[in-house]
Amino acid sequence: MNSMSFLFLGLMLVPFVLFIIWLFKQDKTKNYLGLVVLLVAIVLVVIVAIYVDAKYMKAA
Repeated sequence: MNSMSFLFLGLMLVPFVLFIIWLFKQDKTKNYLGLVVLLVAIVLVVIVAIYVDAKYMKAA
């Protein structure tokens, strides 16, 4: 990944993580299953983004 990809990922990921932390602090029932599913989805999205970006960088 080039530096702009890391910059974009950081600019999108940091506010999203802060929002998720705030959202879970608002949850009074503390449903951790939703947190696990969300974390798995975030990891999958990051892996796919890195893979697609690496494939694009090889083609260019």
